[in-house]
Amino acid sequence: MMRGFYNGISGVKTQSFSMDVVSNNISNVNTVGFKSSRPEFASIFYQTNIAAGNNPTTDQVGLGARAQTTALNMNMGSFVNTDNKFDFAIQGNGYFAVTDSYGATYYTRNGGFDIDAAGNLVDINGRFVQGTINPISPITPTNTAMATYGSKTAQAFTLNQINSLELANENEQQNIVLPHFLYQPANPTKNVDIRGNLDSSKLTQTQYIELENTSFSHEVDENAKTIKLSGNVKNSQNVLEYKAGDSVVVKVTSGDKFSEITTQIDGDGNWQIDDYALRYMDVSNLAVTSTLITQQEVANKQKMSTDLFTANGTKNLLTLEYTKQLPQAKDSTTWDLVATITDANGNIVAKNEGVMTFGPNATLISSTITSVGGVNLNFGKVAPDGTSTGLVSSNQTARSEIKRDGYAEGILKSYETTDNGVILANFNNGMMFPIARVALYHFQNEQGLAKMGDNVYTKTPNSGEPFFYRNDNNEIILGASIVSNRLENSNVDLGDEFTQMIVTQKAYDASAKSITTSDEMIQTAINMKQ
Repeated sequence: MMRGFYNGISGVKTQSFSMDVVSNNISNVNTVGFKSSRPEFASIFYQTNIAAGNNPTTDQVGLGARAQTTALNMNMGSFVNTDNKFDFAIQGNGYFAVTDSYGATYYTRNGGFDIDAAGNLVDINGRFVQGTINPISPITPTNTAMATYGSKTAQAFTLNQINSLELANENEQQNIVLPHFLYQPANPTKNVDIRGNLDSSKLTQTQYIELENTSFSHEVDENAKTIKLSGNVKNSQNVLEYKAGDSVVVKVTSGDKFSEITTQIDGDGNWQIDDYALRYMDVSNLAVTSTLITQQEVANKQKMSTDLFTANGTKNLLTLEYTKQLPQAKDSTTWDLVATITDANGNIVAKNEGVMTFGPNATLISSTITSVGGVNLNFGKVAPDGTSTGLVSSNQTARSEIKRDGYAEGILKSYETTDNGVILANFNNGMMFPIARVALYHFQNEQGLAKMGDNVYTKTPNSGEPFFYRNDNNEIILGASIVSNRLENSNVDLGDEFTQMIVTQKAYDASAKSITTSDEMIQTAINMKQ
């Protein structure tokens, strides 16, 4: 019976511990990133009354229970939208790392971060968020940039690299610092990529073609004051094509008087005018010209343009003017190209001319122009399957797409975040570059983490060292998704907690009852001597 007292006491203590855990869960139902705990118990030990013999069962009496551990419930909580771009939520497993001013590192699921006065990305308690930083260095901006920023003395920084930012190794993470004054100098344009289609469809228009004097002849009868003409349009080199019925207009001039005569050509290009009367003209001094009126192919023309950036940040204009050569070969299309760079005032800075030839598959097979004014002109390449990723020439609708590198100088406009933990610097010149990436740590045994209050954990020998996930190529990957403008709510389920509270209360009552019952039994035994 004496053991009943102590067993009851241990039951009261363990259920009190259980109530402490349940009430703590309920009190943190609105704590961002909070993970609920589950109380777990273990028996203390057992007293064996008979250790030997042929009894079919063990003759043991238990000596109560004790609180063993509080197991973490690592299920993900629901997400809530926020207006803070530096609020992050982890969709999956993982922890953010934060470091205090003493250098101690903690781990948390609470991604409620913001920038302090010094530009550090910190949590609500001022601990520094850990991640990979794009290297920056001090720089002296131009007077224009300083005036735009609004300060003549502020220290500016610039990004040393503008490529994509990958996470460094676990031991190379550092405090994320986001400068208030970030400046990027101008980057001059070096390359222009041209894509699109030069419309090579046959284009015909009514043309007035002055025939060469050698392509026709005339005879004048001065007595009769008549003129006789004949010719063939094929003998004029500037006539590319014609058809029967096209008109030839002959203009006969003498002093201030003239006369126009119209006739038609036959299928062979021949034309003739017989004995046309020139009654009121001085036939001794005549000037004769002839003009063919026909539908003839004209050169297709197409223009493309894009702005270019100079080393001092100003803009120039690149204009590409294409003119199809006539006549064309049967198995190719040839274009004359004039590339011109002009400044803001329209003055020509550089100019280059060349010839581009496209093969029967409409792809570029040769070009005599590859640059202008130090800017490379990239017209694309032909893939093994015969397709082109650049400029082609076909009878399809004309189109163009020009991309160029380089940009004007810019100062920081704002910081933006992406859904993979990357923080981007958004400049007023329209460019965005990665400046930092938030690290996401994992543990071999999450249950081994030690709770430190303030919704943070610390590693222990039982949890193992924090590590990053890697793919088959040993490249660091997050292993989860980091979403911005979100926070993870507490994963406490009030229904489960209330149920556990009822069970705990009943177990507490029963343990207390075992004490009073043992007391009554002892009192009865004492009274037996009377």
